Amino acid sequence: MQHEATYYDGQTSQPRKAQVEVFGNSLSIYHEGQKVVWAISEIDYSPFKGKGKVMLQYGTFPHQYLEYQHDSPLAQVLQGYLPKAHSKVETMAREYNAIIRGALIGVAIFSVIASIVYFVLLPSLASYMLSKIPVSTEIAIGDKFFESFIRNAEVDKEKSKVLNDFASKIDFQTEYPLKFTVVKDKQVNAFALPGGNIVVYSGILDKMKSAEELAALLSHEATHVKERHSLQGLSRNLAGSVLISLVFGDTGSISSVLASKAEDLYQLGFSRSMEKEADLKGLQLMYHNRLDPQGMVYLMERLNEEEKKQGSTKMLSYLNSHPMTDERLAYIKEHSRKRSGISNDNLDNIWKELKETSIKDY
Repeated sequence: MQHEATYYDGQTSQPRKAQVEVFGNSLSIYHEGQKVVWAISEIDYSPFKGKGKVMLQYGTFPHQYLEYQHDSPLAQVLQGYLPKAHSKVETMAREYNAIIRGALIGVAIFSVIASIVYFVLLPSLASYMLSKIPVSTEIAIGDKFFESFIRNAEVDKEKSKVLNDFASKIDFQTEYPLKFTVVKDKQVNAFALPGGNIVVYSGILDKMKSAEELAALLSHEATHVKERHSLQGLSRNLAGSVLISLVFGDTGSISSVLASKAEDLYQLGFSRSMEKEADLKGLQLMYHNRLDPQGMVYLMERLNEEEKKQGSTKMLSYLNSHPMTDERLAYIKEHSRKRSGISNDNLDNIWKELKETSIKDY
């Protein structure tokens, strides 16, 4: 038996007169010569309903709707098939839960997209930005930071001169204008800036026992410069800010943003992969100069010893910015095994001069 109702197809708001027939587990709707079949188990009550009327909804959004009088014969027939209609409170609760579910799904989707951007796109973006920055700008950024840093530091001009003389005897295989500065400070530390400035604290020089150890330290820091590690770190740190510049093709502002944040360089540090690259390519520089690569092993072992002496609460500054791990020392030993060098009288003599130029006051 067929019953009258009003049908909405979900595509338009136009109501259609329909005849409805219930058979078994399905509900058939006939309108304008067409037949639509609903599975009764998937029918639900719509929160939208008129006075004295019942409205059912079916399917995914946009839903189909069926409207009829609550006291009509169709209502009596469907009463035995459909669950009890929800109260107003239940309907509101269902709507609230649906909103919450939608919001949680939205947050989850946003988190996934944000993770992809941060871990996948930003590294690529940083590399792209790096390729757009000319060496001249990189040098300017490094100089800006160096000038800011050096104003609050006490430079040992005599040792700086000797250290630059020492470095001039090593072929670092780079076109960057490397410049080495010794700062009077007990910190066991050294760091490289974009463009070629390398700062070495007197504290780390005092801990070394050989020219090969110093050559290892300088080779490591020179590699950071050659591979643009400081600039990479700064680019990643500012990738979000620079993204707009890239979108609009304003590569000039990239340099401006980086230069304005040059003072953040010291706090950035390097990733494990960057440190490993600096270690291994630093070893390659020592091979190239026929220097004993064991100098790097000795340097790392000495720093490890100093770390243990200082204790975990007073970790060396160098180890804060250049994290030591057993793994790191292990791969340095592995790559330097069975490799040797020759004694370099020039470096040895300059090394002795550097050690003789002791600093009494810090």
